[in-house]
Amino acid sequence: MVSINKRKSDGSALMYIMCALVFLGFTFCYLYFYQADILAVMQHILSGGKTHYNTLIGAVLITGTLWIVQLVVLSITRLTKRFHALTYLPSLLCLLMLTAINTDVENGLRMRHWLWIAPIILVLFGVGVWMIRQQQAFERMRPGLGMFSQLMWNNLLILTAMCGLVALIGNSNDVLHYRLRMERDLMKGDVAHALTVGDHARATDANLMMLRAYALAKNNQLGERFFTYSQQPGVKSLLPNGDGQQTLILPAVEIQRYAASKGADDYRLVHYLLVRDLKTFARSVIKCYDVESGTLPRHYQEALVLYHHRFSDPAVNYENAVLDADYEDMQKLMHQYTDPKMRAAKVRDVYGNTYWYYYFFVK
Repeated sequence: MVSINKRKSDGSALMYIMCALVFLGFTFCYLYFYQADILAVMQHILSGGKTHYNTLIGAVLITGTLWIVQLVVLSITRLTKRFHALTYLPSLLCLLMLTAINTDVENGLRMRHWLWIAPIILVLFGVGVWMIRQQQAFERMRPGLGMFSQLMWNNLLILTAMCGLVALIGNSNDVLHYRLRMERDLMKGDVAHALTVGDHARATDANLMMLRAYALAKNNQLGERFFTYSQQPGVKSLLPNGDGQQTLILPAVEIQRYAASKGADDYRLVHYLLVRDLKTFARSVIKCYDVESGTLPRHYQEALVLYHHRFSDPAVNYENAVLDADYEDMQKLMHQYTDPKMRAAKVRDVYGNTYWYYYFFVK
């Protein structure tokens, strides 16, 4: 291996240290803070659910292993000058392949096209190393001091660009990350944190809605907060069905059991709201709640107000002066705009966290 001590005079030692720190810092942070959920589902699927991924241990072990790979590549290629940063390319390629899996992981793990792209990159890397080695001995870098040397910044720019490509190409699907993070939180029993995952994001899908419904039900807030989250049109069930809606890490039977026992009433009522069956909802809610007690969950109140405005002969008597006024204000706002997209956007800004917005616009 190339000795760092032999190159103190030209600033190589400091350059080696800085490149190593950038690589180690990026790799650890990328694995620990961003891709931990992707690695967790990969391990879960590959082990058949028999082992679980530890975020800290996994990040440390993978980072250390990839650094060893870089040291081996350095000892073989002996790239010590302005292209030294390229010795990190095989390690970063391995990191990329670990995290560039397909988004629809429930259909099996796939490395996209990397199983044939990676060998091509490595062949080109080998050719490039041979060419660089032919002229490396004759390189003359501009004089510089420490962090301000051409040698330093040439390598840091190359390494930063490669790290940026890894971050750009790796799996960055927000919904999948939210979904996996929620499942891991729920596995640990951290319902409160699970409910904060992607709570302000518009991106969602049926699986994310299912997980949020389960977390809210366990927190006794399904009828209070479910429609404050973004909703996907066309979802009619909040339970795993083994097809379009399923869990990846969390056992689906946990949701099914809870929805059939403690959360049965709220699951049934929210289902009626999802399919916009206000009549059945109104007949059912009075069997589960005392609608006049003042403890009725927020979305159920909104649904009953909407029910009274939509039907001339309601079967359930319910009055709420505050919500009635809010509903009338929303109707006035809706009639101010003729363009459907503009109308939806304006109503969402004010009433996007209500069941009313879902009823009129999420279709």
